[in-house]
Amino acid sequence: MSTEYPPYAIAAVGAVLLKEGRVLLVKRGYPPGKGLWAIPGGVIEAGEGIYEAAARELEEETGLRARPLGVVWVANVVDRDERGKPRFHYVVIDVLFDPSTIEGEPRPGGDAVDVAWVPIGEAMARDDVTRTTKALLEHLSSRPKPPVVPVYT
Repeated sequence: MSTEYPPYAIAAVGAVLLKEGRVLLVKRGYPPGKGLWAIPGGVIEAGEGIYEAAARELEEETGLRARPLGVVWVANVVDRDERGKPRFHYVVIDVLFDPSTIEGEPRPGGDAVDVAWVPIGEAMARDDVTRTTKALLEHLSSRPKPPVVPVYT
């Protein structure tokens, strides 16, 4: 019996919200990463811009709204099965949001089963945080101010 996987990479976004030394994380309710904590995010819908997709995912998964500042990280995420075939392949574009523009109260939604502000150092040390989220946080922590890349639309 053969298993069919998508034959191409899927474009996705992450919504990065940092405030007072903490990062906003959601606990995933579905694969990939079910049960793990990560930044809010998901696939870009057809016709949707990067900022629009990231803002939508932020609101769907956390109930929060904020203004996007720019792209801070791009991750090539490949999850392979026991035979080495790509089960999931996402190209994730992470967008940093302005914490001074936050509207709403955190509450889980969409495929997130929980939402929390977690100290960045704690998030990087925990075993239940995705490796891509840890890599992103290490990258951002190594700079005095996260650099942002504008997106041409």
